[in-house]
Amino acid sequence: VVAAQARPDVADYVVACEKSSTLLEVAEQIARSNSVGERISFLQKDCRNLKAHEDMPHKADVLLLECLDTALLSEGILHYLQHLRGSFTAEHAAILPAAAVVKGMLVEMRSGEVHGVDMTMSDAYRWSKEMKPVHLKEEEYTQLTEVFDIFVFDFMSSAVEQQVENLEIVISRDGIVSALVVWFDLILDEDIVVSTSPFVPPEQALSFGQGLVYLQPAETRVRRGATLPLLAAHNSLEMMFTIEEDKLTRKGADCELLPHTRFDPRWEGARVNLDDQWKKIIQGLAAAPKDSASLQEGVMRFAAQSAAFGIDTGVAERCALTFLSD
Repeated sequence: VVAAQARPDVADYVVACEKSSTLLEVAEQIARSNSVGERISFLQKDCRNLKAHEDMPHKADVLLLECLDTALLSEGILHYLQHLRGSFTAEHAAILPAAAVVKGMLVEMRSGEVHGVDMTMSDAYRWSKEMKPVHLKEEEYTQLTEVFDIFVFDFMSSAVEQQVENLEIVISRDGIVSALVVWFDLILDEDIVVSTSPFVPPEQALSFGQGLVYLQPAETRVRRGATLPLLAAHNSLEMMFTIEEDKLTRKGADCELLPHTRFDPRWEGARVNLDDQWKKIIQGLAAAPKDSASLQEGVMRFAAQSAAFGIDTGVAERCALTFLSD
């Protein structure tokens, strides 16, 4: 629908792929409402299952992907690109987005004192192993470094492979490094750049928010002018960040790990157990398509009318997104 509306005066033909039957139905309705339905072929399938001559008689001149999230890679954009690029696109096809730059900064984000009571130990219960989506403008934090580049992806050539970067981040302010805030600049073409940065104007901002990573092995007290060794890696789907402790010990008093427990192991054990149970539920539903369809319909109704059911809007939306992604 986006592609067809982008050039309404050109007789383009669009092949639209979507795994979710619910989203595909909505897309078809939107296309009909905007009088572009006859120009779009809607396919309910993973685009990695496209058949070159059956689904796409001709190679595409434009490849448009919107499988993005807070962490950029988690929806599988590199995997989709590797499958589609070349086999389903013409030699000089335009790929949108064209590139992306993952950026970050180190911050202090702690409970501190509340009415004269030291609440530092409660920070262990804020910890999350995964990257946590946040809107930084709504959080209290202290920026301890300038913004720095972490990964650069050229979607014309980026491959599904691991990448590791050993970074030395210069500290610009005394404080305690609690977390890394991550976002990305999305380069659509030579002229247009949009971003999930908390610092861009609204007309340039994407709605995903930023990613928050509580760094391990512990919070680190730092002094201005010191450098903190940060290991950044990704496997084409997930990103991982950690402080390199062996290098940190050579920094002396300028970078010093704090003795507090980074997280409560009981909470982490409960989280792992919950994740395991959720995976079993999803696997069970996959074996019973009718039950899965009924449950998905109910979840979408809850998401659309969360207030009527007394359900928190954020919780209902996250649940719906989980079913749509799976």
